Amino acid sequence: MQLKRFRAIWLWRLIGPAVVAAAIYWAGPAKVWEVLSKAELKFVVAAVSLAVPLVLIKGVRWKILLHSYDIAMGLRESTGMYATGMVLSAVTPGRVGDMVKIVLLIRRGCGVAKAIACNIVDRLFDVAFVVAAGYTGMWCFWRTFGTQLYTASIVGVVALGLLVVLVVKRKLIKRFVARLIPRQYRSAAKESWNEIAGGFWRKGKSRFLLLALLTIVFWLVQFYAVYLCGRSLGLDIPFVYLGGCTAVASVLSLLPITVAGVGTRDATFMLLLGQMGIARQESLALSGLALAVFLVNCVIFYIISAVPGGGAKGLDK
Repeated sequence: MQLKRFRAIWLWRLIGPAVVAAAIYWAGPAKVWEVLSKAELKFVVAAVSLAVPLVLIKGVRWKILLHSYDIAMGLRESTGMYATGMVLSAVTPGRVGDMVKIVLLIRRGCGVAKAIACNIVDRLFDVAFVVAAGYTGMWCFWRTFGTQLYTASIVGVVALGLLVVLVVKRKLIKRFVARLIPRQYRSAAKESWNEIAGGFWRKGKSRFLLLALLTIVFWLVQFYAVYLCGRSLGLDIPFVYLGGCTAVASVLSLLPITVAGVGTRDATFMLLLGQMGIARQESLALSGLALAVFLVNCVIFYIISAVPGGGAKGLDK
């Protein structure tokens, strides 16, 4: 039974690579390579150089968030810890490797519930922004998106309605969710929820705007890195539009069918950039180049995490 379940999990992970292979075959491997071979190195180098400010911004945000939970941590350690999470999230489906920060916090002496709460709140900032950015980008080019915008609006209204129900009927929802959680995990889940609801929201309100601002800056830099990749290929794509496409691709990369956004990003770029007349081979070349830059960035993240006092060292203990 366990072997069958293991195989089923890995079959799901093959969906992303299968989508890429089919897309490249459809567009023509030679055509995709022809576009990639014309990439201007100066723009690619500029995109890679943004790795350091990206991880520093996340390190600062992580430090401030931990301080909201009364966890003192220096910038070097917080940056190293976050870099470790970014590396492992890149090589795991749905970016679940990012949860290594929970392990590192626990080994540092932090309580399990508080460590889980920190990671959840940190992830929520990113998810909330990319969803908002993707939706805003669609509105900026509403003539292009058409049906997709209406669908996204309906989903947004339903999600907002569920949020209102969650707030108004939180006690009822809490009891319902508790029944879904196995009995042996209910105590830990309750503690984590209390840390989120009573920890960050009680002590971190004054820092909320700062954390939100750092999140916005991080993703704008991330979007700009992809924009530079587009410039290197000679693609004339507005920054706002490409940022919206990247945001949508980032949300889809959370699905457990892909690693590092392979497949989901390619499909998203082909669909959305195709609305602007960008050829399939150009969309795939841009997605492939963005992936290559991301992988180089992961090497930089690993080097930063391996610095004495960084996060990766904590895994050896």
